[in-house]
Amino acid sequence: MSKGKKILIGVFLVIILFLFFLPNIIKNYAVNNSKELIGRKIDIGKLKYNYFSSTVKVYDFKMFESNDKDEFTTLDTLIVNLEPLQLFKAKIEIEELYMRGLMAKIIMKDSTFNFDDLITFYSRPEDSLNTDVSETYKFSISNIELKKSNFYFDDKNVDKETHIKDFSFMIPHIGWNQKEKSNADLKFNFENGGYFQSALNINPIDGEFDALVTIKDLYLNPFYEYISEYAEINDFKGRLNSQIKIKGNTNEAIKSILSGSVSVNDFEMVDSNGKTFLSVEQMNTELESIDYFNNNYELASLTVEGSYTFFQLDSISNNFFQIFKLDDPKDENISEITSDTITSKAAQFINYKINKLTLSNGVLDYTDNLTGKPFNYNLSNIKIDSDSITNKSKWIDLYATMLLNKRGSLKSELGIDPNNYLNSTINIAVENFLLQDLNIYTDYYMGHRILKGDMYYFSKSKLTNGQIVSENKLIVKNASLENSKGGLYDLPLKFAFFLLTDKNGDVELDIPVKGNLNDPSTDLGPIIWKTFKNVIGKTVAAPINFLVGLVGGDPKELEELNFTYTDSILSPKHERQLSKLLDLERKKDSLKITMTYYVDSTLISEAIAAEYIGNQFNKDTGDDYLKNETNFKNYIFKKIGNDSLSITSAIRQITESKLIDSLTRIRKEIVIKKATNYLKQEYPITNIEIKQGKSEALENSGSYPKFLITYGLLDRK
Repeated sequence: MSKGKKILIGVFLVIILFLFFLPNIIKNYAVNNSKELIGRKIDIGKLKYNYFSSTVKVYDFKMFESNDKDEFTTLDTLIVNLEPLQLFKAKIEIEELYMRGLMAKIIMKDSTFNFDDLITFYSRPEDSLNTDVSETYKFSISNIELKKSNFYFDDKNVDKETHIKDFSFMIPHIGWNQKEKSNADLKFNFENGGYFQSALNINPIDGEFDALVTIKDLYLNPFYEYISEYAEINDFKGRLNSQIKIKGNTNEAIKSILSGSVSVNDFEMVDSNGKTFLSVEQMNTELESIDYFNNNYELASLTVEGSYTFFQLDSISNNFFQIFKLDDPKDENISEITSDTITSKAAQFINYKINKLTLSNGVLDYTDNLTGKPFNYNLSNIKIDSDSITNKSKWIDLYATMLLNKRGSLKSELGIDPNNYLNSTINIAVENFLLQDLNIYTDYYMGHRILKGDMYYFSKSKLTNGQIVSENKLIVKNASLENSKGGLYDLPLKFAFFLLTDKNGDVELDIPVKGNLNDPSTDLGPIIWKTFKNVIGKTVAAPINFLVGLVGGDPKELEELNFTYTDSILSPKHERQLSKLLDLERKKDSLKITMTYYVDSTLISEAIAAEYIGNQFNKDTGDDYLKNETNFKNYIFKKIGNDSLSITSAIRQITESKLIDSLTRIRKEIVIKKATNYLKQEYPITNIEIKQGKSEALENSGSYPKFLITYGLLDRK
């Protein structure tokens, strides 16, 4: 063998040996200089290269944390099948990219991540002396496969580690041409079913791109710990589906426009007591256009189906404030809002539009313990509709209907000026409301329980620059109440309802309300309550104003019957008054009428004594003492032989006190008996009570004989 051949063979063997050991040389160099090359310490188990198929294989790769001890990311197997000849065509082509057993762990603490040092490393400024412009390449990567991978996100702020395990996906092809429009598609499956899929088309020349991102059945349970940082909850679940179209330019990505749809199914939040307080069977949102840069947000529709809300109120707060920690004391500095802050917020004006808003089949469970007893109320079949809602609208109308405690119904119309909420209208109609549902409140506040009754309520309210004028009509049908002990305000509601009940058994109340909502101290609740109390109070204080309409005539005829001191028979007027009382009794079942007799005992005794002596004067003289007062006085003074006394004192001297007292008592009894007999004769089953007033009663002082008439309710026990 010639010397030349031996040299060639030797060179060939050296090249073979060099190529054989080259992967190990590269591996060792990369491991030993990894910090300078890529910013972190790494380790590689094996590095192999197939020179015939241009296939690179890496086994047991590890990249460590910045402490050089903990593992940041690991990889069991990496296979890259290259097409090196394509480099001569300014194209990087990879026929296969296979990764198995990839593990990556991201750690967040405060606002820092465990890869911040890598970002800093790769953000180092380039050598300003090196101004060579690299050649643009085309990229083509096929058969991208990731298998059996695990990703960890450890959020130290909430002490929560999220684990995506056994993650796998397959991407057939990604093409990237820096001179021509390219596309990249991606799809991978979630652990509990569903998938993520994206398709990207981009023009590298002008930066124009469009993308379609699809999320199918993303379960929300893994986000529980993040929500629990801001809410006292035991569970957070649901499924998210979306299909989002993104269109924009890479040079101004923030100006991208989003459209598409987002839906959430089987959403549920559970409080710390294990009670579901918010849930939605299905919520769909059609995004017409979302322009974040210009603050333009337009929704084609927002639909909520099968919502459930549990609202619990106590004397100082409610369950939503407690769950979302809105009751927690805040830093005083947070509440200090300067005018500059308000101005800057106003400058960030948001344009919004919801073309169609619909809520259907909603349920609200309300409960409170304001009276010391639990009050529970159910609103169901809640439906809310609205046409276009936009900040540019001069007026927005909302319509709502619902079922009240599975029986009554409510319909409402709300009109509002979106640019000034102090201009609005609201009309409400409530029908077949079961009054017994309010027994806890009526018992506690008014001392009454409602045995039965249906309520109808109609309200028209208008708010103009904060000034509210509200017309409210309350109609109660077939109401039946009973008294209970006490009541915070002890309103005579039973008697008031009795007086207000018409011949059809209905009670109608008009409750007008006015107020200034610009005044922070104005609270509509107390205003309405005060108005209601005033109506009840005035009704009970002046019952005759409501009763006279049943029998007609002068209201004063139902107030009292007046007599002279010497009357002993009923006049036609008295009989007419008594007949009206009987008529009232017949028309107003359960009405209690009481006639109490009052008279000044001294004055009536003097009148009876004068009558007694007058009768003697008439008999002795044949004259009439009532018509000839002078002769009557002379008659009396002659009898006592003294004209210096008053006529009253003179009469007292010539009469026996026992006799006059007896005549006075008889006269009182006669008047009472005459009135009683007339009532019994006209209506034998009358319940009108006639009684003698107490002698010490103030009504007797200076009074002519009279019956004062009072009204109330019969005790049917």
